[in-house]
Amino acid sequence: MKGSVPLVIKILGIHCFLGIIAFGIKYYHQSGPDLVWNMILAVIALDFAVVAFYSRYKLTRIIFVLLWLFFYPNTFYMLTDIVHMHFVGTVLYKQESMILYMLYVPSILFGTLCGLESVRIVVMSLSLSSVWIRLVLYTILSFISSFAIHIGRYARLNSWDLFTRPMKVFHEIVAVVSWDAIYFIAGFTCIQLMCLYFTDSFKSLDR
Repeated sequence: MKGSVPLVIKILGIHCFLGIIAFGIKYYHQSGPDLVWNMILAVIALDFAVVAFYSRYKLTRIIFVLLWLFFYPNTFYMLTDIVHMHFVGTVLYKQESMILYMLYVPSILFGTLCGLESVRIVVMSLSLSSVWIRLVLYTILSFISSFAIHIGRYARLNSWDLFTRPMKVFHEIVAVVSWDAIYFIAGFTCIQLMCLYFTDSFKSLDR
């Protein structure tokens, strides 16, 4: 596999960033959403993508790509934590607000970037060299992920609930199909699609 060693180094570095941000959050006793747990869920998606990339057998690669898909919504889900940043109005004037800002923003960016990097790795794993196929994948993925993010934010469900409480997940999916959710889903679909569009090289990829 071309570029395997640099990829490993990059992934290790990403986990180091996770540790640094998590240390800061715990050190300053950040209250509100569990940013550390949300980052862990996001990096799990990235880790599944990496395992899929290194899998030699097609079956195991498909299994880990599916596991990645289940956890992928946790990456862009972190953008919803912006609603807890009630302190932004005083960031430039209060040290406490500045500290919170410097904890929230890196953690939210960390989750989002884990999502973008995981998609890039999955694209390489599946050898999707066609730009048009990738754009179709991005569109479908963004739409499905937005459904999952809506369910996670409003119904407070997690990725593993698909296995532990499948009927609950099914009922929430049915409940999402309403005009009340259309703005959230459409907005998050556009946000994800825009990010994926910007980060795609629009070139043929070599595994």
